[in-house]
Amino acid sequence: MLIKNRKRAAYRGILSLVFIFSLSTLAVLSPLVRAEESPKYTWKDVTVPGDDKFREATISPDGSKLFVRREDTNTGDMKLLISADNGVSWNSFAMPDYANRLLVNTDGSKMVVNGRHGENSFYTSTDGGRNWVKSSNIDPSNNHLFMSPDGSTLARCGDDGETPPLYVSTDNGQTWTQKGNICPERVLDGGKMIAINTTPSVVKRSNDYGLTWTDAGAHSPYDVTLASISADGNKLFDGHKISVDGGVSWAPIPTKVPTWKTGDYITQTGISDDGKKLFAYVRPGVLDASNLPYIVISVDGGKTWTTQSDSVFGFGSVYSSSSMSRMFAMFYDMTTGAPYYRLATLPTPPPVAPGGTGSGTSGAATPSTGSTSATPGQKPGKASGRLAETGNSVQLIGGLAVIAVAAGALVLRKRL
Repeated sequence: MLIKNRKRAAYRGILSLVFIFSLSTLAVLSPLVRAEESPKYTWKDVTVPGDDKFREATISPDGSKLFVRREDTNTGDMKLLISADNGVSWNSFAMPDYANRLLVNTDGSKMVVNGRHGENSFYTSTDGGRNWVKSSNIDPSNNHLFMSPDGSTLARCGDDGETPPLYVSTDNGQTWTQKGNICPERVLDGGKMIAINTTPSVVKRSNDYGLTWTDAGAHSPYDVTLASISADGNKLFDGHKISVDGGVSWAPIPTKVPTWKTGDYITQTGISDDGKKLFAYVRPGVLDASNLPYIVISVDGGKTWTTQSDSVFGFGSVYSSSSMSRMFAMFYDMTTGAPYYRLATLPTPPPVAPGGTGSGTSGAATPSTGSTSATPGQKPGKASGRLAETGNSVQLIGGLAVIAVAAGALVLRKRL
């Protein structure tokens, strides 16, 4: 009996030690888990040449180009600066006099701007801003200009009432056809449009270039004035609620957008096409040089939020690509009023070769240094360092040993 008791005690001791070891392993590796599941944006300063007055900025939906529109305060001449290398270098182009409201298609190859107020025209460039072609507008009161992501559809509507006429062109503005009397919030590809009513708060959709409209659903967003729409029109976010079905249904985000102080409020939002990346631009209740607006970002659909470094605090506007892999921010210096710019890039996971573990930071796949092949009938192991927790077992995936604690038995196994 004494020998059996000693064996049981020894067994329990070993079990306790291995269990503690497994927990220690999890504790050590948990930062790696968080690092992979919550990629961090890298921000950098962007220098835009010249000292002309800032008027407008944007980023192409695919994130490949940055645009800044400036005005010479002495002559009134407009300049468009374009960068295709994340702000390292810029090309400058002359723009039509008093051009405003710059629109760009997905890759930035097509641009449209409104002309001078009262000129009853707009301009289009399809050669990178070198030349601008003037087109006449059908109605001088239509000063809201829209373009679909692929650049094939242009739309205009006025702002002189609750039911402004909507005109649509599919031939670069050569001809215009009047459609319905609802002004869209976003013009999409294939004749689709989205509008957001304020009274009552409801999302409307059209599939026939704005001729007819239907309510997307009975549920309404929390704040329509803050609603952002993904480039494909399927995801919407208003800082409090999110819709992943084009506005048909809405649900509160899993975790409320964090603010620093009571009285801070959201002034701008954004959402990626996959609905996982969200941002909120938060303005302090008291705005001064020591209390600047800040950017809060989620990469997991609003489950967790990260306030960006104070180096990217500032008063201005934030623009993002459709995937939110890039964010372009323009801020004003609260003391001098001078504009300054910053660009955020979200690291892209490196490609993974079959049986490989990725490349870390190089961006190219490299052979795995661990178990690189699967036995016949077995699927290749995932190139990942994540911990998968399933019930009472904890598996360390990627060629490492697996410790499982289950019903009083220990299992030490090799995952290939």
